[in-house]
Amino acid sequence: MPSQQKRASVCLILIHNNVAQRFNYIRPALEQLCDELSQNYTTTIIEPSFRPEIVPHSTRMTLQRDAMYMCLGREWSQYRLLKVRPHLLDVLIFLKNSYEKYVSRKGRSGLVGRKRNSFREMVLTENHIEGWNAFLAGDADFMICFEDDAVFKDDSSQRLHQLLDNLSRKSPDSLIYVDLAGGCEHDALNINNLETGKDSSFRFYSKPVTNTACSYLVSRPLANFFIEMVTKKPRLRLIGADWLMNKLFILAADKGVKCTCMHASPTIFKHGSLTGEYTSLLSPDRQG
Repeated sequence: MPSQQKRASVCLILIHNNVAQRFNYIRPALEQLCDELSQNYTTTIIEPSFRPEIVPHSTRMTLQRDAMYMCLGREWSQYRLLKVRPHLLDVLIFLKNSYEKYVSRKGRSGLVGRKRNSFREMVLTENHIEGWNAFLAGDADFMICFEDDAVFKDDSSQRLHQLLDNLSRKSPDSLIYVDLAGGCEHDALNINNLETGKDSSFRFYSKPVTNTACSYLVSRPLANFFIEMVTKKPRLRLIGADWLMNKLFILAADKGVKCTCMHASPTIFKHGSLTGEYTSLLSPDRQG
């Protein structure tokens, strides 16, 4: 008898901060999605549980993370095939901004909030990494990550089914990243140099890029690469989740690792913090 083809499997990751308004919406929505996907796929839901007490970062740590973002911004411009400002100019701009944020009277008035947001960003990153590890601890083929401000559309389940049907036909060794919820306006991302085409549902890119980390799909081999890199380079954990993935994609390109990248257009889910359904729990400074 011919062997029966393995049923594709999906792991849904829910990252939340116990905010009742969000959790009371997203958890039942994911349970319903799980039931609907289970008609064709083996589907599970996992909730990362790293929720420490919020303790504002020190000024030193917050400034250190700002410096990392400055360097990452330069790498990100190069990766997107954009013109990069002279390094000295970037340093001078960084020093000017740092003075305004950490020394000036106006800047100091908001410093505690920025330190608190800095800690929250790292907690969010740890939950994404915990989700990647939990996904790899099982045997699912794809992981779909949801932050708790993801909002479903009327056709979200239908479009997700279609996407999974298409991706399931690819080689199991394929590194795949799909942005599902968007967030920033496409033009604001400035990634046109990487776009290779589009159809009625997706934009396609020559190198992987994130929009935000609100909702995204990764294949098992890509999650393996993510964990390999953050294990080898633990300082990457200091970076916010969306920027972390962009940094990992930069590292992949440096190593010649090829990855399929698609952005849902229109999005399959809405990013509620940017479309008005919710108020953002983090400063928007890092977005984009």
